[in-house]
Amino acid sequence: MKKDTKNKVLMNLLETVDKLMKNFSELTNYLKGYITNIDGWVKDINKRIIDIGIFKVKIEDNEANVQHNYELIYELKDQLEELKQEINALKLIQIISLRKEAEKRIE
Repeated sequence: MKKDTKNKVLMNLLETVDKLMKNFSELTNYLKGYITNIDGWVKDINKRIIDIGIFKVKIEDNEANVQHNYELIYELKDQLEELKQEINALKLIQIISLRKEAEKRIE
């Protein structure tokens, strides 16, 4: 091979290697950005999953509180009913007492 042809081949090889290196560098930069984006997405997803877990716990707490409140309401309702009955009993006792007193006055 002639020296000129060897030089041309070497120059072509060097240019090809330069292009490959440039493409490799661009690809490396792209992959770094892609990895950074994926890392951000994973962190965001993990945060959302944690938030959902916290939200679930809060919902369960609220559900338990609501159930407890209903139980308290039913207990108060029963107590109110008992008080009504006691008030009615006291009214009857008062009425009977007043009748007896009225009957004594009439006699």
